[in-house]
Amino acid sequence: MASETQHDMTLLEGLLRVANSCLSHKRLFVLTIFIPVLVTFILVMWVIKPSYAAEAIVTPPASGSPFTGSLGKLLEGTGGLSSFSSLMGGKDEGVNIVWTYFNSWELHDKVIEKFNLAEHYEFDGNFHADLLKQFRKNFSLEQNEEDMFYIVFVDKDYKLASQVLTFMLSEVDSMYNNFKTTQARQSRAYMNQRLAEVEQRIDSLENEFVKFQEENHIYDPDVQAEGTMKYLSGLQVDRDAVYLALSKERKEHGENTRQFQDLQNRLKDIDIAKHQTLGGRHSNIGVVALNKVPKLSAEYARLEKELKLQAVIYTLLKQESERLYIEESNLMSNLVVLQPPWENDKKVKPLRGVTLIFVFSISFIVAMFLCCFLEYWRGVNPESSLGAEMQKFSRKVRFKS
Repeated sequence: MASETQHDMTLLEGLLRVANSCLSHKRLFVLTIFIPVLVTFILVMWVIKPSYAAEAIVTPPASGSPFTGSLGKLLEGTGGLSSFSSLMGGKDEGVNIVWTYFNSWELHDKVIEKFNLAEHYEFDGNFHADLLKQFRKNFSLEQNEEDMFYIVFVDKDYKLASQVLTFMLSEVDSMYNNFKTTQARQSRAYMNQRLAEVEQRIDSLENEFVKFQEENHIYDPDVQAEGTMKYLSGLQVDRDAVYLALSKERKEHGENTRQFQDLQNRLKDIDIAKHQTLGGRHSNIGVVALNKVPKLSAEYARLEKELKLQAVIYTLLKQESERLYIEESNLMSNLVVLQPPWENDKKVKPLRGVTLIFVFSISFIVAMFLCCFLEYWRGVNPESSLGAEMQKFSRKVRFKS
């Protein structure tokens, strides 16, 4: 308990010594604080020109379309269309492009030239890059948590700040619109080229398919194979019936009867028809040779599948070409400005209160240090080595304690 009391007294004694030192040099203490604060107050109130900020919140344009994504997945790996996804761009394309346009030197040069910022900034440098750097110090672009662009431009003229930001929004929207129009035009040219190729491929496949059907008399392999099986089954049933009747006639009346001869001839006709069917001689009436059905069915399925695939690709390409044509002709605004810039005359710089408090705090610390140092100087024994050095220093700088 005694040690804690001793510590408190020592701390209190130190504070009192600091206070006494400041009171011993009241004029120096007050002037050390008052003069910097007064100078700072004059600067922030009348000398330093205030700055104003124009702000805007913008929703970046949507990138691509759901149809483009589904088309890219469908056509992935289909020959010449494998580059479709890269041609149409990624999902973040719009955001990246707009971000690049806002930070591009082309846009900044347009702003500097239109509003004559070189004269406005009183720029006297020799390098244009320095002027761009000065402009970019006053411009900021951020993307908030909602994926929206927060744009700020600071200037000493709040009307000019609002005009500059409005001009930049208009220019970026125009630049992005030109980009999308050019991209849509190039993409549509690619689509039309692919449409011509697919259409030519469809015509070639249709001719090949028709020729295949005419040469092989194959129109629906499943139906024709089923019909052939039924026809052969009917022939087999008829043959069995005729064979039984022929055997019965042989047993009852012998082989010299007219009935026996008729049944025998009928049996031969059935065998001939059966062999002709198996040999494919009745293909002109849709009856196919069973030994050729697997090969013909496979080729028929291949051609039919290829035709359907090309037809689907043609339909999708046609729809995408029309969509790109609409996009190419679209002159609507791409940037959705949720909070447009306005003439905000509220000062953002300098921060008068913060600046004055900061200067007062620093001046107060410096004043205490000077007062304590002077008191320490007075308390040094002149006969000591430190006192001798301090007196020597005092004589050289003509400083009297």
